[in-house]
Amino acid sequence: MADLASFSVDLEEICPEHGPVGLNSCPNPDCRAFGFGFRAVPKRLPRVGRKKTRCETAAAVQYFQLHRPGSYTLTGTDKENARVCRAFERKKDPLEWRDNRTMTCRAELLNGTICGTKFTILSEDHLNAEVDRLRNMNGVLNGPACGACGRRYLDAPEEFSMNGAHQRKTAGGGSAPKAIRVIHRPCKGCRGARFTISIPHARQKTTKDNIRILNALVNSAGINDVRRILGANGTGSKIGISRIYDRIAWFEQVFLAYEREMLKRWKKKKERSRKETVHRLSHDDLILSVNWEASSTRATTQLNCAVTADVDSGYVYRIDVDFDPTVSPIEFFRQSFLDEMGMPQNIAWSPARAGGSRMPLFAWQRPTGRYHEPHFFAACENELKAFMKRASRAMGKKDAQLQAILSRVEREIDTVRLIGQDWFGFKVDAEHTGGSFRGMTTRDIYTKAAHFVALKEMLPAGSIILTTEQEATLPRLLPHIFRDEIQQNRFVWLAMAFNKKAKKPEILRKVKDYRDQWQKFYNEGLYDKRFDLGQDPQEITKAFIAEKMKTAVRTGSKGDRPFPISNFEQAFMPSLWVQTPTQASGELDKTVGFPLVGTWLRNELRPLPFNTDVQTLDHEVKNEIAELVYNATLQPVSTFMNAVRERLGATVRAGGGARVGGSYVQGAMFNPRILISLLNIFRVHYNYFELRPYVAPHNEEKETKGRSSSHWAIRYPGTDELIPLRPLNKRTPQKKTPAMRHGIEAHVRDKCGALQVPNLYRTLYRPWLYAGTPVGKRFERSRRSQV
Repeated sequence: MADLASFSVDLEEICPEHGPVGLNSCPNPDCRAFGFGFRAVPKRLPRVGRKKTRCETAAAVQYFQLHRPGSYTLTGTDKENARVCRAFERKKDPLEWRDNRTMTCRAELLNGTICGTKFTILSEDHLNAEVDRLRNMNGVLNGPACGACGRRYLDAPEEFSMNGAHQRKTAGGGSAPKAIRVIHRPCKGCRGARFTISIPHARQKTTKDNIRILNALVNSAGINDVRRILGANGTGSKIGISRIYDRIAWFEQVFLAYEREMLKRWKKKKERSRKETVHRLSHDDLILSVNWEASSTRATTQLNCAVTADVDSGYVYRIDVDFDPTVSPIEFFRQSFLDEMGMPQNIAWSPARAGGSRMPLFAWQRPTGRYHEPHFFAACENELKAFMKRASRAMGKKDAQLQAILSRVEREIDTVRLIGQDWFGFKVDAEHTGGSFRGMTTRDIYTKAAHFVALKEMLPAGSIILTTEQEATLPRLLPHIFRDEIQQNRFVWLAMAFNKKAKKPEILRKVKDYRDQWQKFYNEGLYDKRFDLGQDPQEITKAFIAEKMKTAVRTGSKGDRPFPISNFEQAFMPSLWVQTPTQASGELDKTVGFPLVGTWLRNELRPLPFNTDVQTLDHEVKNEIAELVYNATLQPVSTFMNAVRERLGATVRAGGGARVGGSYVQGAMFNPRILISLLNIFRVHYNYFELRPYVAPHNEEKETKGRSSSHWAIRYPGTDELIPLRPLNKRTPQKKTPAMRHGIEAHVRDKCGALQVPNLYRTLYRPWLYAGTPVGKRFERSRRSQV
């Protein structure tokens, strides 16, 4: 069996092109190569004594060659990526190879030592494709396009001109058109250059069913529940599933377009104000295990839903699922790996020193590298097998044409297995051989990176404080995505862990003990004159953290070891983690780390051993750590995910729980595309149309209002005697939507001046998708003329 070691592979041959994000560059902010992609060694080295390179000796020239910014070496990868190629020319002489490579940075750090940071190679093209998918929400916000060239109207409305209207005259004598014709000027005269734009459901006279469907979906109703709600009473008749799916798709488009326009206005308002903006963000994953294959096998597909929310307001910016519903597996397989004659192509490459021998493409080179490829090749096979079953039932076993079709399908299945299993070496996954839905699970690392790229595009310029859990993919991604903010000292990344297994009695006891300790600390501060009666409670809590926090370590039989997981033990990350003395019911025994902080604090913490006593640090450093620990919270994403699990019927059945185990969704009733739509609908409804109390540590004074107790007396039991009470001044949370707290002008005021949610009827039937375009303005003028 041949080994890949017999091939001499150069980094210059396989390294992808350096893109704007710079995924394949050093992630160490303290390295001179931070953000610099691979640069091949120049054939003509700098001469000794040249001022441009400052190389005064031959040794200096050699050192510059080895350790300049952009100097990387190629190393192997983990055993989990081991593959065996045994197809085509490798059928008799299989090739052992590993489907990934690791780059090691050889550049200098700012202190003069060698960096040595290692990272796996990723494809920026795959990232760009994933960003395009998430930016327009799986194509929901694409809008119409020119039929001749495919240019989308929303991408360049200035290239289109209006070319008439449909049904301008109405029965009431108004002049509102039902649809508007537009023409793409560069393609004028070509077929498809002229097309019609209309507003869905604009002709409906009765809209109450749409509101009933929406209210049912966001309040725990399933698809069958909606059918029963809308069915004719006493007849037993039900509306079709396709009608409900159609309404769900419409709700998703309207809500997402509405949110995009509201966020665009909010961003412009923030940028015009020129005030310093601090974005306090929390990020976590909602994991749904769904059974779309077969209930008999009870095999599940895990979906990771990346959720990021604002800490101060509770506004949920995005929820992105690592599933692409826009791709058909077998169709994409044909486009990627087969030519017009059905022969394999685009599956191999030849190293320069291999003497013409071929080897399989690496993951970042393959067109399918963005997807979870074992699932991808299994889904291709499943789609063909499902077609065989449908054809057999529809045509009958005696049909002469059936055998020819089955033979063709079997040949194509053999081709899928030849390329996926034999050539690329993916193992057969028997657990994922039951479904044939449209779409494909994507690699979580690309979805996670695209999630943060899309999130960054939504935010106005400002400082960012991001709190996450210890997710293994984040150290590989965040330094690249937020590189500009890191270099400007405007990005802070905090990682935290807490006790997720605590029972209610333990939670109540620890929270009570913390409150007693806090009050005792405050009283002692008053006695010592450190605090006064008007002291801000936030400042007292920070001082309490600074005085009571401890160093966090993991204890074991072999002694103490660092608290973070291995992915968070990077050279540029401080190994010191802190256990906070504060206790909250949702974040008990909170422990905080500091993967990326400001340059000054990073230089102070990075040299320290993991078991350094935090109380021995300088007073200024302790106060800075206490400030960061106070800011670290996952409260907004936890609140949202709890609401999703409790109120979204599909996710209740799909998600299960840690204590009760997984649960399952029948493929006949749900599909991945509908589940993603339901998540988006619920998120926008949660942000804009639900008044709820929310108090974060940073906005307690702002989001609560004072009032006196209304209970002036209580009756003694068994008598008419009233015992007078002194009125108590309390602060109660205000009920607002997250959008109201966030400063988004998506509300109305009642007669008393109180904020109320927008009117759903008015929101659903406005042209939000075309807001800011000539077509959108024309529809808006028509709508106002009818009001």
